[in-house]
Amino acid sequence: MKGCPNCAAEIIPGAKFCHRCGDKIAEKTKLCPACHETNPLASVFCHHCGYHFEGRQRHEAVYQPLFPLDFQGADLTNQVKALFFRSLRKRVEDEHDINRYSDYVERFYASAFHSIYDSRSRQIAEDASQQWRRFGQNALPEIDRRIDHAFEGLLDYFVIQFCPDLNGIILPETILKYDSVSPEKTDLWQMIRDFLDFRRENEHFYFDFIAMPEQLLANACKHYLFADRKERVFFLCDLSLKGNCKEGFAMTDRALYWRTPYGKPQAVAYHQLIELRKEKDYLLINRQFFTVNPSMNLKMCKLLKKLRGWKSVGATYETA
Repeated sequence: MKGCPNCAAEIIPGAKFCHRCGDKIAEKTKLCPACHETNPLASVFCHHCGYHFEGRQRHEAVYQPLFPLDFQGADLTNQVKALFFRSLRKRVEDEHDINRYSDYVERFYASAFHSIYDSRSRQIAEDASQQWRRFGQNALPEIDRRIDHAFEGLLDYFVIQFCPDLNGIILPETILKYDSVSPEKTDLWQMIRDFLDFRRENEHFYFDFIAMPEQLLANACKHYLFADRKERVFFLCDLSLKGNCKEGFAMTDRALYWRTPYGKPQAVAYHQLIELRKEKDYLLINRQFFTVNPSMNLKMCKLLKKLRGWKSVGATYETA
């Protein structure tokens, strides 16, 4: 039997008034829609099951996967394949010409990459399935990380090796060897050269600072190259209209420094790279504008993605 909210006397089932104090029960109680028990009218939560009457029930944040998979589905490999094409479309849209996406898909099926991917997709699906069986929902962030890494490597390989005529911008094959790299085992200066492929660029680069005109180096250091004395400067690129090095960009073993024409000096350490976005004609690096030319912008974007989070390197650097 239920109690009167006013005097706590037991209420006869179905009674509208308390037989002891006469209070009208229906006006001072409300029924919980979850457990169907009565509660005082002013209750925010059900006293019996905890239901929130105003609908603001507390829920733990649920992780939303970047690569959603139905682990109860019949064919996980086909799901992975569909996600790959979604990533391919995003890659073509971000780095090349989205109007040629159908050409990339056609090249996928017509080239030897098709069979390479079939084998790799089964491995990706099996790895994701094992993670799910072991850890359930808690595995989703790690599954996302592994799929993202696998797709990045596969997309680089496919686009560079099988689609050079579709890309518009020539990407050096040498960047493929950096699929899985760690700072302590990487010659950073060699990696920069492999990614940026200076020989194909028409911009004015300086590598030998002893031979570089002293005034030009002084201008760069005064206007944007505010490197620490312990930093090793790998190169400097002059982007000034007058050829005076007051605008340009430079990379060291720790950071990227730059200044665009009429802009303010900017610097981002590799371990502080958070947001990196490529637009059609420029990059946004931690929301700061950066641009050289379409070719260099794309190669810089790919290089900085590899360097994101790096605090130090353990390699011995060579001169250019």
